[in-house]
Amino acid sequence: MQSALEPVPVVTAFVYSGDRILLIKRSERVTTYPGAWAGFSGYVERMPLRQARVELAEEAGLSEDQARLSGIGIPLLVDDEKEGRRWLVLPFLFELADGAEVQTDWETAEWSWFSPGDVKSLDTVPGLEKALDRIWPPFGDQEFWDGLAELATDTTSGATELALRGLTVLGGYVQASEPQLEGTTLLRAVRAFAACRPVMGVFPDLAARLLMGMEHEGGQYPFDELVTESLGAVEDATDLSADEAARQLHGKRSVFTLSYSEPVRGAIIGWHGRAEQVEVVVAESRPRKEGVALAKDLAKRGVRVRLVTDAQIPSAVREVDAVLVGCDAIVDTDELVNKVGTSTAVAAANDAGIPAYAVAQTFKVTPAGWPLFLELQEPADAAEVPEGARAASVVFDRTPLDRFEAVCTEEGPLTQARLTQIRTELGLVELTPGA
Repeated sequence: MQSALEPVPVVTAFVYSGDRILLIKRSERVTTYPGAWAGFSGYVERMPLRQARVELAEEAGLSEDQARLSGIGIPLLVDDEKEGRRWLVLPFLFELADGAEVQTDWETAEWSWFSPGDVKSLDTVPGLEKALDRIWPPFGDQEFWDGLAELATDTTSGATELALRGLTVLGGYVQASEPQLEGTTLLRAVRAFAACRPVMGVFPDLAARLLMGMEHEGGQYPFDELVTESLGAVEDATDLSADEAARQLHGKRSVFTLSYSEPVRGAIIGWHGRAEQVEVVVAESRPRKEGVALAKDLAKRGVRVRLVTDAQIPSAVREVDAVLVGCDAIVDTDELVNKVGTSTAVAAANDAGIPAYAVAQTFKVTPAGWPLFLELQEPADAAEVPEGARAASVVFDRTPLDRFEAVCTEEGPLTQARLTQIRTELGLVELTPGA
């Protein structure tokens, strides 16, 4: 159970039609903020966009076709001192389709359409006006939002692959919209890109770097060139960080890993090509079993592979010479976010005196103050859930950086000085509104 001091992730889904926003007055039967005006909201129990659509289906009777995604806002922290709670609000905007009818449930006492400017005069749940500001007014075409929606709900691709696809979606929208695209709208498009997978550090990091590039030479630098440069930089950094990790593994006879990461895969192939009679031990990595996919890939390339269950991670680690894991984000608490099971593997390695390495890239570093949210997937993915029970499908965990022998980047092992420098650079732009 989360303590009152930890941010509790919630989604807030705003529905609009024309220039009006639909708000609901929460019924007296709800446990939090009865009688307050709000959007359609709920605790995050799966991927945020999927959760927002669940809330719309349950609380408004709206299907995916009846409420089309039109906005993804950067998460915001909202402190409620009266209740002693801290919320992490993930805002979304949906356009009501022609002919669609709203059918609220028991959580709603009444509902009405408002002008966005009316919100400040209403008795609302904490932070509602700020959440609305992050996704209003609507912008972008359906192709742009469909592209981001696909990224926001993808449960099989790695962070680097998703980021490359995201850059293509962003660049395509900007290219199709020029020269009509205003600077403010471009800024909002970059922020939406950052927010579509907030747990993956590559999204906010690249977004901040794009904003820095936009300010280059008075904002005259062509955006499509920035996107092209970013695509190339990501691909180059992935290869170079894998090479660095392979060098760190030199002389090792066996390595443990989990999940599926392109840099990890590249590092293992590079290490394997320089040694003989080596073995890779791979954890299956539930719920999606990405480790099984990695094991199959490596085995086809002639690598000697042993696949183990996630429950075997501690014992399997004690049988190898090193642990190598990927990275989804390096957050400003000096922790590495990666597939769940990483912290267990690294702890087991530390206890056994075995070196643990992470392969990352400098673009996995999140800007200082970026809201930390550990993504969940569908509860049913965790296991067959018996009636009356609940399930949580946690996907990521956090491991302190000082637990690793080295974090391998395209520049070599990551140092604290370099980490501080990257965060300082990223902080030169206002990626988070009002930060």
